[in-house]
Amino acid sequence: MARLSITYPEQTLFTCTLPVRITDINYGQHLAHDKLISMLHEARAQFFLHFDMQESNISGLGIIMADLSICYQAEAFHPDLLKIEIALTEPSRCGCNMVYRISKDNGKTIVATAQTGLVFLDYKTKKVASMPAKFKQLLS
Repeated sequence: MARLSITYPEQTLFTCTLPVRITDINYGQHLAHDKLISMLHEARAQFFLHFDMQESNISGLGIIMADLSICYQAEAFHPDLLKIEIALTEPSRCGCNMVYRISKDNGKTIVATAQTGLVFLDYKTKKVASMPAKFKQLLS
């Protein structure tokens, strides 16, 4: 079986820390897949706030997720503190990839790498739109 591989780029634009809550644990007694996705969403929201933007309003446009990929490398447990780093790659006219590196033990143990495809959308017209200049500045 071919395995997915996500390479985290050199330049991190944003970092936050989120705790693994007891409600994030599944029957395997480790961080549940769906809860990690929720943590990525929270980190992405904090990323936009850090740069004075909102997912629903970046120069009048919003974003949608075109895809999501996750590669797991280690388990996380309650009450681990997860460091989530975010970088941007592969810009196009209408979007880019947001790449995440999730670690614990002060960055010593990589829990997962993940990637979401971001596409800019005009929610009024329901059409894909060009990347706003304000966001484009983050890619340079």
